[in-house]
This record gives sequence, C-alpha cells and structure tokens, in this order.
Amino acid sequence: MDLKLHANATTPPKTRAYIQSSRCTTADLARELGITGRTVTRWRNRSSISDRSHRPHRIATTMTPIEERLAVELRTSLALPLDDIVEVLRRCVNATLSRSQVHRCLQRHGVSAKPKQEREKAAAFEVDRPAGLIHLDVKYLPPLHRKRAYAYVAIDRATCFVYVEILYDRRGETAAAFLRRFLSVFKIDVHTVLTDNGSEWTDRYAVDKENKPKDRPSGQHPVDRFCAERAIKHKLTRPFRPQTNGMVERFNRRIGEHLEKLPRNGAGHHRRFETHEERNAYLMTFVENYNRTRLKCLDYLAPIEAVANLPGQNTKAGIHDKHQ
Repeated sequence: MDLKLHANATTPPKTRAYIQSSRCTTADLARELGITGRTVTRWRNRSSISDRSHRPHRIATTMTPIEERLAVELRTSLALPLDDIVEVLRRCVNATLSRSQVHRCLQRHGVSAKPKQEREKAAAFEVDRPAGLIHLDVKYLPPLHRKRAYAYVAIDRATCFVYVEILYDRRGETAAAFLRRFLSVFKIDVHTVLTDNGSEWTDRYAVDKENKPKDRPSGQHPVDRFCAERAIKHKLTRPFRPQTNGMVERFNRRIGEHLEKLPRNGAGHHRRFETHEERNAYLMTFVENYNRTRLKCLDYLAPIEAVANLPGQNTKAGIHDKHQ
C-alpha cells in the first residue's frame, strides 16, 4: 500500500488504525496511547491512515491585477524571458515581487516559457574591439495590399542597440543608403559589419559580372564601396550557415513571432493592419520599447543605456520608415 507519512508524524500507521477500530472513548484512548484527545478525534474522523498534503489549498499571490497584466504584456509583446520580466517589475512597479510569483502568474495566463530547443552552436566570431561590430540583415514583411516591404535591421553586438528601417526593395543601393543612415544615428566607431550573402549586401555569388573572382566579392557592390570609403571591414557568413549572424536572426524571429500573435482585425479578419503606415508605426514602437528594455545580457541595462555608457557616447534608439 502506498502510505503517505509526514516526516514529523507523532502517531505511526498502526496506532492510527487502532484508533479508528477502537470502541473506547476518546479520553480513554488518549490516556492509553499517551496522546491528546484532539489527535484521537482527528484520526477517528478520517477514513485513511495516510497524512494529507500540508500544502495550502490555494497559494496566495501578492501581485495586483495591474502587475499581472504588465507581466503578461512583457511576455507577449516583447517576448522577454522570466528573469528579465522579474527585473523590470521589481525596478518599475514592486520591489518585493519574487521570481516564483511572476512564474505562477505567467502559468495562470498560459504564457509561461516554452522549452528551449537545442540548436547547433555557431563558431565564435572573435574580434579585438566588440563595440562597433554590426550585424545586418533584411526581414521580409507580410505583403499588404499586394505591396512587399522589408525590414532592414542593424544591431550592435556589444550594446544590443537595434536600428530598423522599413524599405520597399532589396537593391544594393538601398542597402548602402540604409547603412549610411544608420551610421549617422549610431555615433560609435563602426569597424566591422557582418551580413549574409544576399544580393542586397554582396555580389559574392553573382553570375552576370565579368572578371569577378569566383565565389568572392568583386569589391564593386554598393555596400562594399561604401564600407571601403569608411574603412569598415565587411565580413560575410559562410553559405547555409545563418547561425554565424544569429544575433540579428534572433531579433528578426522575435519580430515575426510578435506579428504572428497579433489578432487579425482587417477586412474580413484577414489582415492585422489596414495600411503600411499603421504597420510601420507599430514596428516603430516595438523597436523603441526593445531599445529601452533592461536586458539580462547587459547586466540589466537597456541598449540605449549601454550605448550612452560607452566612453564619449550619447545617442538614442531609432527606427525609420523610408518610402522609396
């Protein structure tokens, strides 16, 4: 028999069974067994000789409805991990909140953390000066009114500062202009940019250029020419190895997951936004909030704070909508 017995129990199972089967009075049993009458009564009124759980029937929470809504919003809107949500709530709302309280709140609302998926680790990308190493990428946005748009994303490895522009083509000239505008906002000395092998970034695999080295850039792509002007090193990922540029890939995935969770409120409930301007404004707010969110990887500094804390720097987050 599976018997549950508390570690500090004062009556063994045989004594409990004897109490339940005895016809003696409570006082007589208490004297005979050397226990209190209350203990005798307790076991006479039970049908089992096992101890009950000492856990409370309902775990009390000190989180207010507003605190719970904030915790859920931080999870669903910014996809923050549990530790970051706890840190934000402690700093901004209630310094006494515990990690377990926030975790139970997320569980109650069905937004607790998903199990981590094991991913192949990319080889470390070593540089002598981490500040100023910029990851660049382009994310396809869902078509709206049959018009395609792209999120051009730049993220600094050292500070996690993100800069985004919504553009409407993937030409090399457009990518070079995006990089130029990013450098005008991001005042840190940029020494390296890392991109994939897309045609907007490189002509490494172009087949229509004469006298171009095989599987190597010609140096005449607009992005390469701009980098050469600024003495910026342009590194490319290995083919079919997006993990090398994983920092910006993860941010792009975060944008996609966030957009996917939004309700479809458009005509016939098929669209999440009615206009490009509405969608772009929403993404502006998303990126601005990210740049102002304290992150565990930055010792709970926000990206804009990390940028400002670098020697001689003082800038702010930005996202821009460029209609071209």
